[in-house]
Amino acid sequence: MGGASRDRVSLRRVRPEVWAWAALVAVAVAVAAVGIPLNSLVYGIPLVLAFPLTALHAAAAVGGVFRPRTAAVGSLVLVLALAALSSGESSAAPWPVAVTTLLGQCALLLVFGLRAPWRIGVACWIGGMLVGCLGLLGPWPTTGAAVTADLVVFSSVTGAALLIGVLVGRWRRISAQLVRERRLTEQEHAARVVVQEKTRIARELHDVIAHSMSIVNVQATTARYRHPGADAALLAEFDELAASSRQALREMRGVLSVLREAGSDADTAPQPGFAAIPELVETTRRAGTAVDVVGAEVLEPGAGDEVAGTVTYRLLQEALSNATRHAPGARAEVRFERPGPELVLTVRNGPPARPPELVAGGGHGQAGMRERVAIVGGDIEFGSTEDGGYRVVATVPLGSGERQEVR
Repeated sequence: MGGASRDRVSLRRVRPEVWAWAALVAVAVAVAAVGIPLNSLVYGIPLVLAFPLTALHAAAAVGGVFRPRTAAVGSLVLVLALAALSSGESSAAPWPVAVTTLLGQCALLLVFGLRAPWRIGVACWIGGMLVGCLGLLGPWPTTGAAVTADLVVFSSVTGAALLIGVLVGRWRRISAQLVRERRLTEQEHAARVVVQEKTRIARELHDVIAHSMSIVNVQATTARYRHPGADAALLAEFDELAASSRQALREMRGVLSVLREAGSDADTAPQPGFAAIPELVETTRRAGTAVDVVGAEVLEPGAGDEVAGTVTYRLLQEALSNATRHAPGARAEVRFERPGPELVLTVRNGPPARPPELVAGGGHGQAGMRERVAIVGGDIEFGSTEDGGYRVVATVPLGSGERQEVR
């Protein structure tokens, strides 16, 4: 049973093009195998001629994939030769176009409809009707009703094969174009989401850094009043420091004005940090997700700078939001660890207790999480767990020293 299952899986992995080639070759071989004895025994064509003519006409469908014009001209010549050399005396067989010739021509026109320009297929179809009529010029007597019926069947069946090929070929090309356009749209949307997320992160960092720069400016400006006996040169340095901090704040506000979208309201609320994490966990619990927190004591005041606090808060917010949306009813565990000068945040949830609801516009939260971690020079990993749940592990440097260059 196991071997049979593996065989079925391997057959499913075969590309559709391989199946199409196999079917086309099988049809060509079958038409040749039946047509050679039929043309020789029933239609009276000498075997030395029936064999190559029938085999070449059957192979024209395969050649039409590579050389459509050559295959079209060759098939018409072969149809004419088979009709002219065959005998129309037998009332049991259709004439001037044999059944095998009809099937070979249908396969060729189907290939033209699928792969070649439609003009080649139409020209070959019209040429086939004319060639069938020219076959009547052979030396064999004809019966008008049977010949007319054979030509009508030949024209209608080959025309239907061409029409089916054209329709299927058009549908495949349109489907492929839609897939390409959808892929490009998804890529553009993903790139736009990443840019928007970077802009939002930059605005948040501006608020954090601007707060620190404001403190520096206030301390430098009030230094001469807090230290009235200080040296004049030292006070001059404080004045220069105050002027530099004011200039930096003006430049940061200019950059922020470029980052903000036109017509958007300014976010004046302070950015959340380590202190806001307990409230975030409680909010998630009130939303119906059971959350266990381990190691929250490492988030004491002064555990890290404001940037690290904001990044940690946003990472936890996104991870819990994903757990609530994609694993409804599952229990989540949040773990904080400080093995060194960095904070390791692990958010893990079990398998969903009920099917999740489809939410439009998702799928880009991980990109934003990567961008946030990259800003502080950290690392993040995503992955499914063995029990069907999901796990997010992020390493966030706490920023007591120099940070890596912001990317």
